[in-house]
Amino acid sequence: MPVGDELSGLRIGKPANAPTDPDPISDYGHFPYARPLRLGWQHDATGKWNSPSEDHKLWEVFCAECGDTDGPADQQSQAVQRLRGPYPSEHRAKHAATKHFEKTR
Repeated sequence: MPVGDELSGLRIGKPANAPTDPDPISDYGHFPYARPLRLGWQHDATGKWNSPSEDHKLWEVFCAECGDTDGPADQQSQAVQRLRGPYPSEHRAKHAATKHFEKTR
């Protein structure tokens, strides 16, 4: 059964018994999920990106295994930007996340 930490979007996650080896991607693929488009990116006190607001009319797909480091989309690679979107609806973002997951299995 997949595990995930996103309540607002589809989370396709690693199996609960997935090993924590250094390269789990090769065995389990990618784990993208859809979420509302995050806005107003800022660095917090520890230097991590933080987004204080969301636009629930637009959606994006996040996939850490593709190199998405969170933060503003314009600071991600072109491949990550293409996957991230934004998408005009939750349905389309979840569809893109599912297609990406199936492609990387």
